[in-house]
Amino acid sequence: MNTEYHIEPSDREFIVIDPHGEKVGRYPTEEAAKSDIERCKRDDAMYESAKRLVDIAIKAHMKMFAVERDISRYWISSAMSCEFDPST
Repeated sequence: MNTEYHIEPSDREFIVIDPHGEKVGRYPTEEAAKSDIERCKRDDAMYESAKRLVDIAIKAHMKMFAVERDISRYWISSAMSCEFDPST
């Protein structure tokens, strides 16, 4: 399995394939395909960073309240779905 995004030419288009072999999209130029690969990589980095931050929050919540991971995950997820007002 390829571990990077790559481009496959197809007729007059360029197809971006993700590291899992899924098609991301079709583009009229190779430059457009390369640009979208960079966007995908940024999105992947933001996702991985967010996952690590949520894991840290869950572990801190577990420790703070001496509860199991599923309970902390529930409360962290519930809090994330609410509107957050930083002034309070």
